[in-house]
Amino acid sequence: MSNPVRLTELTGQGGCSAKIAQADLAAILAGIATPAGGDLLVSAASMDDAAVYRLGDDLALVATTDFFPPPVDDPRDYGAIATANALSDIYAMGGTPILLLNLVGFDLANLDGGILRRILEGGAEVASEAGCAVAGGHSIRSSEPIFGCAVLGRVDPRRMMTNSTAQVGDLVFLTKPLGTGVILNAYRAGRAPVGVLTEAVATMRHLNRDAARAMLQAGASSATDVTGFGLLGHLHNLAQASSVRVLVRAGDLPVLTGAMDLIAEGHIPGGSRRNLDLARTFASIAPAVADDRLLLACDAQTSGGLVVTIAPDRAAAFSDLQPAAALIGEVLAGSPGHPIMELV
Repeated sequence: MSNPVRLTELTGQGGCSAKIAQADLAAILAGIATPAGGDLLVSAASMDDAAVYRLGDDLALVATTDFFPPPVDDPRDYGAIATANALSDIYAMGGTPILLLNLVGFDLANLDGGILRRILEGGAEVASEAGCAVAGGHSIRSSEPIFGCAVLGRVDPRRMMTNSTAQVGDLVFLTKPLGTGVILNAYRAGRAPVGVLTEAVATMRHLNRDAARAMLQAGASSATDVTGFGLLGHLHNLAQASSVRVLVRAGDLPVLTGAMDLIAEGHIPGGSRRNLDLARTFASIAPAVADDRLLLACDAQTSGGLVVTIAPDRAAAFSDLQPAAALIGEVLAGSPGHPIMELV
């Protein structure tokens, strides 16, 4: 069944590029969220991927929510990508997703309800793959399509991952290639080759479940996922929460097929440009770093991979379990007066 309209034409920005800018969000949220303490093990204070609330010595609840306008026109892919993106927050904490509620904004007065059904079916397919129950949700009328999920998961609080526990000397791995932001922006303009888009969609639909299992099995120190704030933005949160510096080697960043060509053509989403503006305020960027590699490091990802930090003597075990993961940098000791991020 063909779509009567392109879903991406109904919104100004799609996917995680639609996020509010990181600096703006931090200023708005200051002093509002409950600080961590007692049974609230992880709050919004550390800009981590999900909240964690302890229920017992060996059991904690992981809670998150994520939603965005359509990054692609195919309804099933939209639903699948949005669901995988929301589930990623649970995996980044080392948790197992158990239940999700769908969040929907849709205009039934002007769009076929069958489109919404296919969005929900795509999400349900990914939730089923994750072993996560779909238990309803909430919908509103909206001229701009919006879809995502609120997700609950479980984790052993003694083994959970956070972005605040990176250790000096850790190696830094990235489990998915970068470039979804620029590819999706080019797609909206009708400039992304079919094969390039197909690979990007497959990457975005892919669950971070196996990467999460690998990091737990190998004994990683910390983790976070990479979405709309870009690689440098999410690593900045990790470095700040862990009181360390992080060095990233631009030449070692994995990249999706075709993304560098599309960067060269100028298909840079607004979210990536905002990320770049912020990165210049907190990162030391070596003169040798090419502009296209800097943009890649700031590209607003949708349903990106996990960043995992792990001690060198455990890194081989992680690589064996996740051979596609790229070694992109290392964790250094914090130094007063020095930027907490370095791109070389």
